[in-house]
Amino acid sequence: MGQTVKLFVGNLALDTTQEELSAIFEPYGHVVSCSVLRQFAFVHLQGEGAAERAIRELNGREFRGRNLVVEESRGRPLHSTKVFVGNLSGMCTTEDLQQLFQTFGKVLECDKVKGYAFVHMENKEDALQAIEALHGTSFKGRPLSVELSKVQPN
Repeated sequence: MGQTVKLFVGNLALDTTQEELSAIFEPYGHVVSCSVLRQFAFVHLQGEGAAERAIRELNGREFRGRNLVVEESRGRPLHSTKVFVGNLSGMCTTEDLQQLFQTFGKVLECDKVKGYAFVHMENKEDALQAIEALHGTSFKGRPLSVELSKVQPN
């Protein structure tokens, strides 16, 4: 049946459903799984050349008023440093955090949940510098709690 490739699908309308997304990818191969997280999703597509065809034909295609971003998911590098960011304002977005942290170094991933987030940085030195500089500073009207995450990736 061919290998399974994990695709990142971005720029989705907020109310996009798993069913809608699966239906878009079905013509290209077998959709093994599809998980929608706010404005992006991960689709595991199986079949010879399925991922390449889906990327070629769906990337940039208009879907529900927005242009899709479809690319192969780049897994998190094994050696990244995970930073916990707490006491976030409800107005703070992942984009805001990404911009704030990338002044210190390369941000690989940013996972925001209600009130807190995890920012994965490529270099530990950069992460420590960001923690030092940002902990206790006011961001979007709230003092940030920034520290090394207690659980680190590998």
